[in-house]
Amino acid sequence: MKLAIFDFDGTLFMRDTLPFLGEEWVRQGRPRSRYIKTYLSIMPILILYKVGIVSRARMKYGAMKKFQKMFDKMSEVQVMEFFRQSYPALTKYYNPEVLDEIKRAKSDGFHLVLLSGAYAFLLNLVAEDLVIDTVIGAELYFENDTINFNREISFVDGENKLALLQEVFSGQEVDWKLSRSYGDSYDDLRVLEIAGEAVAVNPENKLLDHAQDNDWRVIKFSC
Repeated sequence: MKLAIFDFDGTLFMRDTLPFLGEEWVRQGRPRSRYIKTYLSIMPILILYKVGIVSRARMKYGAMKKFQKMFDKMSEVQVMEFFRQSYPALTKYYNPEVLDEIKRAKSDGFHLVLLSGAYAFLLNLVAEDLVIDTVIGAELYFENDTINFNREISFVDGENKLALLQEVFSGQEVDWKLSRSYGDSYDDLRVLEIAGEAVAVNPENKLLDHAQDNDWRVIKFSC
């Protein structure tokens, strides 16, 4: 088996998921006060990240924990419906070159993997639409049909992406040298390097430097 592994934010999706979902919350006419409260709760850790006090991974984890409060007292069906209503607008921000890469990988017999720190609920909609085989994303945990905020969110970041990927495919014969991996951030480095072909997509400067030093393919697209 050869894998084609795609990151989501900044790679397939040319935005960050949480700001987009916040906009969708407002667009769908949901309580604006809850959106404002959630946004303000995220600001402190975002500021700490901007001034270099916390890492990107820690910032994203903290933001995800705060953002899920938006779904307080909503049932699993209601949360899923929010994502379903958000999905059509999300497709407007797909990177067309990465969509082409997905099509080519599919026709070339790759097993397609969507590996991201975005919510698995949302990633499953993406996978259903684009016919991607495996999804690894952040899980929301429900108890008595509402989110269990006492349980740590299942977060996927640069530090544990590779471990999660290897866990999902443990016991299966994966030809890593024939596999491909796509990402935009230096945090994706471990997953990029495990594949025989690494592709940097609209890479941040640190990843671009690494890609050029190692003769990786680089995809750049201006939306």
